[in-house]
Amino acid sequence: MRVVSNTSPISNLAAIGRLDLLRAQFREVLVPEAVARELENIPHPSAGALIEQAIREGWIRIQAVGQERIIRLLASGLHLGEAEAIALALGTDADIVLLDERDGRSMAVRLEKEILKSAGE
Repeated sequence: MRVVSNTSPISNLAAIGRLDLLRAQFREVLVPEAVARELENIPHPSAGALIEQAIREGWIRIQAVGQERIIRLLASGLHLGEAEAIALALGTDADIVLLDERDGRSMAVRLEKEILKSAGE
């Protein structure tokens, strides 16, 4: 199962010392570069250490998106991390994208419906 995450699901679990819940649920979690940059700036020291350890262990993996046009379109209404996470999910044919913000989830659902509609035509 391919999983892509935005910043908050990872940082919030790390902040409460439960990043292990994410690892127990998913073997690997992909994050785009914008999310990786945000994760580097987590103000909570122990959360940052847990995230760094997960990246070193390789179960949180940073991946380039490479879909600049889609990112620009999405970033016009979303934060860059959310836009890149959705674009990465589309580009890797992810099964799940972890998003915490309503606007990002709404956009992901709309895109999924459009893709399914296009596939059926």
